Amino acid sequence: MTVSDSIRLQGDIDRAIAIDAFPRTAVLTCDIEPDYGARTGTAALLEEEQPLNDVLAFCAAQKLPLSCFVVTSLLQGNKGGICVLRAANLDVHAHSHTHNTQQYRVSSAEEMQKAQDVFSAFFGRPSLGYRAPQGVLYPGDIQALSGAGYAFDSSVFPSRRRGFFDYRALPTEPWMWRGGVLELPFAALAHSRRRVTVSMLKLRGRRFWQRQLREPAHWPHVFVIDSHLHDFFTPGNFHHLPLAYRLAYGRRKEQGFALLSWLVELLKGQGYRFVDMTSLCRELRARK
Repeated sequence: MTVSDSIRLQGDIDRAIAIDAFPRTAVLTCDIEPDYGARTGTAALLEEEQPLNDVLAFCAAQKLPLSCFVVTSLLQGNKGGICVLRAANLDVHAHSHTHNTQQYRVSSAEEMQKAQDVFSAFFGRPSLGYRAPQGVLYPGDIQALSGAGYAFDSSVFPSRRRGFFDYRALPTEPWMWRGGVLELPFAALAHSRRRVTVSMLKLRGRRFWQRQLREPAHWPHVFVIDSHLHDFFTPGNFHHLPLAYRLAYGRRKEQGFALLSWLVELLKGQGYRFVDMTSLCRELRARK
C-alpha cells in the first residue's frame, strides 16, 4: 500500500464527521486472532480461558468497556478463549475470516462476506463492524464493506508502516465512506502520525511516549486503541517467530498491562470517556 493507494482511498471518502461538540472519547479494542498475527501458525493464547479472562479482569478493575475483533475461522471448534468471548456477552465484531495476509489482497471482498456469514451464524446476529488484517484496505474494499452489511470499519491507521501501508494522507478523525460505512480510525498523533497502540507502547517505552504525548492538542478527539492478546501474554511458541519479530515483540513483553494502564489514566486525566465500538458507531452515525 503506497501513498498513491492512500490518495485513491481519499476519493472514497464522502464526508468528515463533525466532532467539535462531541465529547473526547476513547475505545479499547482487542484483536482476537492467531498468535502474533498468524506468524507462528498457532492460536495457543486462545486454547485456554485464562488469557482473555485476565484481560476482562483488567478492564473490570479499570472500568473499561472492551470491544473485540475476532478472526471468524477461530469460531470453529471449542477453544477456551472463544467460549469466554461468547459467554461474556462482549462487544464483538469481525476481523476477516482467515487473517491470511498472503491471500487477502486478492480475496478481501470474499473474506469480508465470509466473515460476516460465519459471524452471524455463530453469534445469531450480524457483525456491525469490520477490521482488516494488518490495517490494510485495498481499492474496492469500501464497496465490499457496504455490500457485506457492515455499518462501520476500523482498519485504518492514519500513519505509515513500511512495507504495509502509508495512510498519512487520510484523516485522524472519523469519516463516512461513500456507500454509508463509517470509518473509526486507530489513534495516531496529528503532529507525528505515530500510531498509539499497546504494541507500540511496548516497543518504544514509557519515556518515549511521555514526550510524544506531551501535548494533548495533538491527540485524536476519538482515540481508538489497538491491542492483541500477545501484547499481554507470551505464548510458548515465541521462539518460532522470525528474528526481527522476536526482537520487536520481546521488548517489555511483561509490561503490556502496566503501559496500557498508564495510557488509560493519561486519557482519563484529559477528560476522555471510554465507550465500546458499537456505542461510538451509533453516536457518530446520528451526527450530521
